Amino acid sequence: MIQDFLSKELPRHLGPTFADIDSIEASSEREVLVSLKARSNFLLESLGFPVQAPNASRAGTGAFSAAERKGNQLEMLASTRYYGTKPFIERILVKSYSSVRAAWADLLRGNLDMLYEVGVDAIDSLEPSTATKVFTFPRPYTFMLVLNVRRPALKEPAFRRILNRAIDREQIVREVLGGRGSPADGPVSTQHWAFDAEAPRFHFGGEGLPDFKRQKRFSVVYADPSLERLALMIQRQLQAVGIEVTLESGPLDQVLARVQAGDFDAMLADAVHGPTMVRPALWWHSRGPLNWGHYSNHAVDAAFDAINRAPDDAAYKAGVGAFQRAIVDDPPAIFLAWSERARAVSTRFEVPVEPGRDILSTLRLWRPIGAPALAKN
Repeated sequence: MIQDFLSKELPRHLGPTFADIDSIEASSEREVLVSLKARSNFLLESLGFPVQAPNASRAGTGAFSAAERKGNQLEMLASTRYYGTKPFIERILVKSYSSVRAAWADLLRGNLDMLYEVGVDAIDSLEPSTATKVFTFPRPYTFMLVLNVRRPALKEPAFRRILNRAIDREQIVREVLGGRGSPADGPVSTQHWAFDAEAPRFHFGGEGLPDFKRQKRFSVVYADPSLERLALMIQRQLQAVGIEVTLESGPLDQVLARVQAGDFDAMLADAVHGPTMVRPALWWHSRGPLNWGHYSNHAVDAAFDAINRAPDDAAYKAGVGAFQRAIVDDPPAIFLAWSERARAVSTRFEVPVEPGRDILSTLRLWRPIGAPALAKN
């Protein structure tokens, strides 16, 4: 039943504000009634997650549905029940690779039509190709170094502010991300409609940045091998002010187990931090389910409460500004960069593009070059 599904899933997507919900019930076959104890903007912001029909693994509402899985391949077929325009493409075969390098090599050989994720190191190889075209769009993700504030070395807000001042974000975007991204000089993207441009931000260097001469040290753990270049850049930048950083990598399950148990100093992550304010609340509210660094700040909690309860846009924006100021004053992480995602598609296909959006949002409209137009259903 849908109410059982939502009662199980919403706590993960709402965090502590799930307590705002009084009851959930299906009022008809197509409607769900959610009764609230108090106003909750975060409820609406958290509803963008997929719903899986019970005992129906191939159910879906999109233009394509899963048909069959064989090994590392998944076949998807154009849905005959899709409500909109019938897709030009009738069959999609999704194949997984052990590395991005192997996938883009196959794309360049003409054995693939699309590469879902183009790594930074692959873009320079693909962009000159006349057989492929690279599409980029901003992601609501930020690279950040989550700090365990229970560790003695990371306990003081003043030291965490110094860590953020020691990071040259422009260099990270330029040399690690290949210019495809933007500096994360605060906890809210400048693209967010409620971003407060007058709120303080993190700035690189400046007067009074101390040299600790290796008297300060901590370790950084990460799981994704693609984060290695970023980890090395952070290590060099912090060593420049005398902070010794030890890098540790490992399998995702082991790293996650350590982090959830609090057995870490800092974790390097590429984390969802938008496009809504409920996302950072999951990380930085004192009772947030992703608050693995044990961060707690009354002003941050109060800002999230103000955003969640805001009766209008002005009150919402005021809460976001308060959140920005509180985080810069007492940072729970080293915020690094907002990233872009790049996808590559064979020039054999015509791909409609909507500015600022993922090209997968128009997948139903892709068609082989020269294919005839299809009539609407």
